[in-house]
Formats: sequence, structure tokens, C-alpha cells
Amino acid sequence: MVSIEALGVVILLLIVVVLFSPIGLGGGLLYVPILHYVAGLPFDTAILGSLVMVLCTALGSAQAHRSEQLVSLDHVKVAVKTALPAAIVGALASIWTIEHVSDVTVKVIALCLTSWVLYQTIRRMRSEIVVTEGEFDPKLYRIGTGVGGLACGMLGIGGGAIYVTMNRGWGGLGVRDAAGTSFAIASLVVPVAIATHSIARGWGELAEIETLLLVCTPILALGFAYMGGRFSFKNLPTSAITWVFITMVSISLLRYLTDLISA
Repeated sequence: MVSIEALGVVILLLIVVVLFSPIGLGGGLLYVPILHYVAGLPFDTAILGSLVMVLCTALGSAQAHRSEQLVSLDHVKVAVKTALPAAIVGALASIWTIEHVSDVTVKVIALCLTSWVLYQTIRRMRSEIVVTEGEFDPKLYRIGTGVGGLACGMLGIGGGAIYVTMNRGWGGLGVRDAAGTSFAIASLVVPVAIATHSIARGWGELAEIETLLLVCTPILALGFAYMGGRFSFKNLPTSAITWVFITMVSISLLRYLTDLISA
């Protein structure tokens, strides 16, 4: 029988799916803290579990964005050339670091990445930079999305926070196109990260979770992500999407910071 605590964790995860599905992030910035701090999973297992949730969110929301023609396949083709191999490297580096050094090291990297994403988003809002498609820089874009793939494998975040920033800064895409393209990239990169983690170290404590939860949670996440993406097109202005992004990233930043201070 599924416990009340387990249902609470699932509800939290699905809330994150709905909040993140319009803004181009898979939700790993909060999935990892929820699975690690609330569900009590080891950090490396939380990373793998987060990647599964990120994949569901990316697939569901990418489909919603495709239906509105808000995905740039040209950008996706450029991004995966560096993001895919980087995801493998990131996953192996994460496993080695946690096993031979400490999970604190990975948490510090997550904290730094989250801080950078938050800074870049606020800076762009304050300076009111208008990005056009003519500013697409393939070289810088490949480098940036490669970093996103590395972060995906290492931190279990999907890389969406970086992909959105790259799509806006060096991809020349608008807010909604940047989100849709981010999900499309993640839907190709995350499976590679999942495969690398599962082959290198197995599924860990995830294999011990109730079968009902293992089956139903990803299915619900797919549906919630699709509905969340579709809802945002008609009901959320661009400014609201940006502020949701900033709020969610800030929460994740504070949680990692609190954990590291108390360590």
C-alpha cells in the first residue's frame, strides 16, 4: 500500500511539473532537492530519479510547444552535437565524484550553476535586451548547450536552465520559442544521461519504490507537462513566465545554500 508520505512526494513532483512546463525547464532544479531532502533518497539516486521526471516533463511540454510551432529544429540539431556527448561525461563525472570525493562537491556545482542562471535572467530583464534571430551564434551556442548537457548528466537537472539562457542570448529566440526548443533538446539529451547513470551504477533505491508509484508518476508527469504547456500559451503573459522561472530557481538556490551552510 502506498504511504501518505510517498503520495505527498508525488504531489510535490507533479506541482513542479506544472510550474516548470511553460518555461523551458524540466524541473530538475527542484526534483533533486525534493527526492533527496523530502523523500530521503541518496543524492546519486535522487539525480537519476530527477532525470526520469525531467524526461517526462520535457517530452510532454515539447509536444505542447510543437503543436504551437514553438520549437526550432535547426537549433536542436546544432545543440545536440555537443550536448549529447557532454551528458555522458557529466554523468560519469558525477558518479565518480560522489563515490570518491563527496556529494557536497556536486551540490556546490549545482549552487554555482543555479546562481549563474538566476543572475543572467535578472540581468537580461533589467537591461531589457531584445533578441532577434539574426543574433544566432552557432559557435557560442554549441559551447553553451554543451555545458547544458554536462550539467544534465552531472546534476540531474536536464540542462533546461542553461538551454533557455543560450536560446535567448546566443540563439536569437523569443521567450516561448526558447522554452519549446529547450524541451526538445532535453528530450534527446536526458535519455542519454539516464542510460549512462543506470548502466554505470544501476537504479539504486529507485528499484525499491512501489511499482504503482514507479508506473503512475511518470505517466501523470507526461500528462501534467502537456497540459501545463498548453495552458501557458493562452493564459500566461511572457512576464509571468519569466517571474515563475526566477522564483523557482531562487527556491532551489536557497535550499542548496542552506544545506551547504549546515554541512
